[in-house]
Amino acid sequence: MIVLSSWMIQLLAGGALGVLVALAAYRAQALSRSGGLAAAALGFVYFGLGGWRAALLLLAFFISSSILSRLFRRRKLRFDEKFSKGSQRDAGQVLANGGLGALFVLAGLAFSGQAWPWVGLAAALAAVNADTWATELGVLARSAPRLITTGKPVEPGTSGAVSPAGMLAALGGAALIAIPAELASPLALGGGVSAALLRIALISLAGLFGSLADSFLGATLQAIYTCPACRKETERHPLHLCGTPTTRTRGLAWMNNDAVNFLCSLSGAALAVLFTLLVSTLFQPISGGMSMDTFPFSSPAFENGQPIPARFTCSGENRSPELRWSGVPDSARSLALIVDDPDAPVGVFVHWVLYNMDASVTGLPEGLAKTAQIAGAGTQGGNDFRKTGYDGPCPPAGKPHRYFFKLYALDLPPTLPAGLNKAGLLKQIEGHVLAEAQWMGTFQR
Repeated sequence: MIVLSSWMIQLLAGGALGVLVALAAYRAQALSRSGGLAAAALGFVYFGLGGWRAALLLLAFFISSSILSRLFRRRKLRFDEKFSKGSQRDAGQVLANGGLGALFVLAGLAFSGQAWPWVGLAAALAAVNADTWATELGVLARSAPRLITTGKPVEPGTSGAVSPAGMLAALGGAALIAIPAELASPLALGGGVSAALLRIALISLAGLFGSLADSFLGATLQAIYTCPACRKETERHPLHLCGTPTTRTRGLAWMNNDAVNFLCSLSGAALAVLFTLLVSTLFQPISGGMSMDTFPFSSPAFENGQPIPARFTCSGENRSPELRWSGVPDSARSLALIVDDPDAPVGVFVHWVLYNMDASVTGLPEGLAKTAQIAGAGTQGGNDFRKTGYDGPCPPAGKPHRYFFKLYALDLPPTLPAGLNKAGLLKQIEGHVLAEAQWMGTFQR
């Protein structure tokens, strides 16, 4: 019951914050009524299910694009006749820009611990942010843009037009998402600074690619109309700004600007996810899937893969189980332990973080005290109950959950700072894991 209420509080609090942000945007006239409702729904997914990390990326896109839409408004008024919609986003625009990212948030829950859902989320938002920046800033360039398919000079604001200034703006918009995506990544990824820069470059280039895909679709398949009265091309339908009904002159009738924006995000995300799956080492979490040495690790309290006795859970005494190991590499200087549940309703839930154990330690007794420092056992960090030490399985009623006890042999001395949670510990030990051992138990209520 404790875990369920904890997650429900997080879900409801995050969802409520997403709704408040959508309401504030509606009152600031950045969203129409339908756009506000759609943004509230997406905000519930991003904030409530994706947590602060997904919310950070969404806010980076929404705030930056909204500001750019309002900057130099007078200079951009002459291009309104070409665009299908104004700066006030409706439901179609909101879902086209953020809908795919929401699906990646849900995928992150279903495929916990894998890198591609986070990469897909970041690249999808990088692509739509790149396209928005290219549109809002590219039309201000002094030199005439060129059609992406033919290279022919065209008027600013023409669908499918590109320019050096617009492409530079697109890259900047994508980087604005890529940088926090790396810094706020829920995965402790290896490779150091050089690998981090490569990941930022990948998301940025994927965003630029999505923006270029948007331009290509705008020049080929997007529905473009003509106003008989003004004799100008426009994306607006059924009426032009002057009130005259517009006539489709090229493109597919269903391929409106919202469809193009969605395909823009899909193009960027597809490229980044494909690269992630092909070059897995760049996105491989240091805590799993790597080829490294292992050593014997077990618990006399329960068999590997079997149910954990109730006394080690919230249904009993909530005591930490006895653990034993041997064969730690001679070069190891310390040990660290993480216990988590990948089957929790909204992602991986951490139950125990213990580190700064001397490499000579060969086991832990049952029922360790829930204090930050334990003589002979090291330092206990924070778990996802926001407590120190071990808090056992306490899943909502339903299917069994798996609880992984992961022990790391490190080449680091036992001097890591106090108060680390799982993410902080993984970042500290990145590149220092010599061997890893694992034991798993299940629990069901």
